[in-house]
Amino acid sequence: MSSTPVREEYERDLLVQLNRRWAGRVAVKKDELDLDGHFDPRLPDFPEHLVPVLALPGAERLDRDARERILSAAWIAYNAKTAAIEDEIILPACGLMLHGNIPVRRDDAAVEALHQTMLDEHYHILMCHNAVGVTRRRRDMSDVRFAPGGWSVVQGLAAARAGLSGFDRDIVDIAFSLAAETTISGFLSTLSTAQDIQPMNRITTDLHRRDESGHAVVFRELCGSLYRRLDSAQQRMFREALVSGLTAFRSADLEPWVAVAAQGGFEIGADQLREWAAARPVPKRDNGLLQLLLDDLGIGHDLLGT
Repeated sequence: MSSTPVREEYERDLLVQLNRRWAGRVAVKKDELDLDGHFDPRLPDFPEHLVPVLALPGAERLDRDARERILSAAWIAYNAKTAAIEDEIILPACGLMLHGNIPVRRDDAAVEALHQTMLDEHYHILMCHNAVGVTRRRRDMSDVRFAPGGWSVVQGLAAARAGLSGFDRDIVDIAFSLAAETTISGFLSTLSTAQDIQPMNRITTDLHRRDESGHAVVFRELCGSLYRRLDSAQQRMFREALVSGLTAFRSADLEPWVAVAAQGGFEIGADQLREWAAARPVPKRDNGLLQLLLDDLGIGHDLLGT
């Protein structure tokens, strides 16, 4: 029997194609960025329009130094949230799909893609740590820290998995990771294209964003293979957890922004931020890759909401 059809199928495999390009496209394989060399102390560390506390009443009275400290704290918070998403949601799901008792595609290409993804994600955490280290040192903000559990998306995962154990909990964890990996590029894109902020911050975020476009494909392929092997009740649980994940990623963070405001001497409460968020439309995310997966699985787009 000819092996040509098998070979052709292998060559068409998205994961095979992605794995082959890994060394040439990912940040971990590139030379280390000279972070201090790309730091311009005259430029803000974060775009003002992405900082909700600066839209609250009273913010207009803040002087320049206070606003700059708030923007620096916002950059530190942004990286803390990014690292929390990687460490608390994505890496554990990779481990489950690689080593757990999960009926997911686990051929050589899939295993290679998972190992590559985990290397990328660990490196992204290191990138966040190093970039924030420069900010803390250059802006004299060594004490500004954010706990992983303070972010709405991490709290959303904890709520979704409450009372679950074993395989049910694993399904929820992986569904949340799918929500993360198919929406995080949008989370990174706004900052990575901001031309009026610290070059170091824009460049490191863009390196991360480029990697995540490949990860979205990996998770689409692997989560699709998992979903097809679940029974109807398990599929329903997966869909519900995916919706919870998408909702959590759109939810406003509260206490971390209170802490950011405090760095500029601006005293606000979480209730003020909650009211501000409730009066604004839910931020949209680019769900294009996720929609492709839903189409492939026969799941309606109404699952995605707004």
